[in-house]
Amino acid sequence: MQHQNLLTVILLTPVLLQLKSSLEQPFPDRLTMSCASLVSVVIPTFNRARFIGETLESALSQTWKALEVIVVDDGSTDDTRQIVEEFAARDERVRYFHQANQGVSAARNHAIAQAQGEYVAFLDSDDLWHPWKLAIQMELLQAAPHVGMCWTNMDAISGTGELLSLNYLRKMYSAYSLLPDGKLFASLEPLGRHCPRIAPEFANTLCGIGTIYRQMFQGNLVHTPTVVIKTDWVRQIGPFDTAMRNGGEDFKFHLATCRLGEVAYIDAASILYRINLGDNITRPSNRIHFARSYVRTLHEELAEHGLESGLTRRERRAVVAESYDWLAHEEMETGKKLASLKHACQAVWNRGAIGQTWKTAVKCILPLRRRHLQSLKTWLRKGYGRVQPGLPADSRIVSKHS
Repeated sequence: MQHQNLLTVILLTPVLLQLKSSLEQPFPDRLTMSCASLVSVVIPTFNRARFIGETLESALSQTWKALEVIVVDDGSTDDTRQIVEEFAARDERVRYFHQANQGVSAARNHAIAQAQGEYVAFLDSDDLWHPWKLAIQMELLQAAPHVGMCWTNMDAISGTGELLSLNYLRKMYSAYSLLPDGKLFASLEPLGRHCPRIAPEFANTLCGIGTIYRQMFQGNLVHTPTVVIKTDWVRQIGPFDTAMRNGGEDFKFHLATCRLGEVAYIDAASILYRINLGDNITRPSNRIHFARSYVRTLHEELAEHGLESGLTRRERRAVVAESYDWLAHEEMETGKKLASLKHACQAVWNRGAIGQTWKTAVKCILPLRRRHLQSLKTWLRKGYGRVQPGLPADSRIVSKHS
């Protein structure tokens, strides 16, 4: 009997040692476990043949192996289809769909409808993920199950891959400069405090967890290709707004996301974001569309959820005033003087003071043709200052879309 027990120990020892070794490994090296939550990587694309291959490689090279990659081709006329289908033939995790050109929101919505994962991660077809990107986000999301969405910092690169700017998030999104003391969360803590099994190199990376719905009314703070979000949250939010084809649909989506509950931010640049390509949706010529979408999003959100925002009546009016100031400025820059003057007036009305709006107003008036002045008078007589229907009675946010 003793000999049999000794033989059993000898035979089982290598197996037990291997199991012990695997359990002691840092988290990212153990992500091939079958119990890992599936992440659906959503990639909309249009004529990105020169970048899509590298983008797919970055997604498929994630240390978090439990993923599917859903590419929706929004009517590309280059070699995008051939490149993606070659990847799909080599890796069954890649799924390709084609549709007539309808815009990035429609493409994202199409991909989300196909998603089978417990989580959704967004990736643009000209950007790149670092291999550890999904791993650290999923580790945090699973360590804090009450958190529904996680985003990160990013670095900016050129079309050729040249590094242009480190930690680009705060440079791209000016709303960060409006935060009190520059702080979005009450405190930032080391990632290792929430995730004891995180790889040592990320243990001291700072992260924040909390509710930021109120702060989001100052402007977007979340960059879409850095986001990982629970699929059931995506279903609650609803589709990306296809009417905002020229920009602004991201802010509307993320504002609604932050209304649902606590979110998390990891201060690590997990993606390489391409800029200065000339055809990015964020190009300067598109700013007026972003401004229009911003005004519309604020009005819709405050009309339905103003009392949930945590903003006082004065703060809500101030937010609306700032949105009109931005729109008036962009309209002035594109030569739409009458529309600019109207929205400048709405900014002053909502703010209850002239503020910095006078600069735009002066540019609009000098010179302004007589017929423009007459049109403005007519518009004022038709009810300028009327409270927008559907807004909470106590908010009294004044607006009138032109």
